Amino acid sequence: MSSPFQKVFTEKKIKATSPLLNSYERGGVGDIYVSNVASIQKAVGSVQNAINSYINEDSQHKADRLADRVTRRKDRLSHKDEEDKSTRYYSVTSDIAGRAADAQIEADKKDTKKQTMLEKELAKYKEKYG
Repeated sequence: MSSPFQKVFTEKKIKATSPLLNSYERGGVGDIYVSNVASIQKAVGSVQNAINSYINEDSQHKADRLADRVTRRKDRLSHKDEEDKSTRYYSVTSDIAGRAADAQIEADKKDTKKQTMLEKELAKYKEKYG
């Protein structure tokens, strides 16, 4: 003996549809199934590329990016009224300016190291072939 609930559940189960339900039995004339995998993979790839470009950014690019950010913040600040200017905005801008200066110093150090390395290689080359 089946309960009314059992009957309703069984009917719902039979009527359940999916894009792939009986697709082989109907000769492939069912609902069209469109996969979202490609678009999801593309979005994940875009996010990963953005993360990689941020993480692997060189010191000179970081210094330029932060300097541009400071310039934009100062321009934005110049358009504000005196009462809108907060000390928090100034402190954050000065922190960014400090990070920009540190990145520029780091870039200069790397350039100096590279220059020194190239000069040493040139000296070795001149000793060997000069």
